[in-house]
Amino acid sequence: MRTPGTCVARTGDSDRGLGNLVTSGETSARMKRGGFLYLPLLVLMGIQVLYGIYWALHDLSARMGLWPDADQAAAFVASLTAVQEVFFFSHVVMNVVVLALVCMRRWWALPAFVLSFLLDRSEWVMMTDNIVFSSMVDVDAWAMFSFALQGAIIALLVILVAEGRLR
Repeated sequence: MRTPGTCVARTGDSDRGLGNLVTSGETSARMKRGGFLYLPLLVLMGIQVLYGIYWALHDLSARMGLWPDADQAAAFVASLTAVQEVFFFSHVVMNVVVLALVCMRRWWALPAFVLSFLLDRSEWVMMTDNIVFSSMVDVDAWAMFSFALQGAIIALLVILVAEGRLR
């Protein structure tokens, strides 16, 4: 039973109508307890966004002729396909969208990040055959870093959505 002036919210995903009815005070307390996982998620998403921007700047700087070795930049740009570039830049934009959704504590961050992950992994599969790129960077180390980071983000998103801490 509620007292007058007390708001009632659903735990879990209120947009889908899941969960039990609780007072706003209980929901607030539940969200605060989620900070233990929510803050690391914010940090990891920040790293993910910066990581994507780093590689986007790398790509754009080659196109703008800002690399010290103009021949290497031209070879790099020529080695990329249009599909690869669409996947890559879509992934970078999706990371920013996911960070915004996480900041708003929206459960849509999970499916949005899974889409971002699929775009990134698809682009990385295409990059494995790119001899120019492979000769410039340690592809295996970057792939493992990226995969571990994305795996941790997905795990945190799944936990927070399952516990109703993203609404």
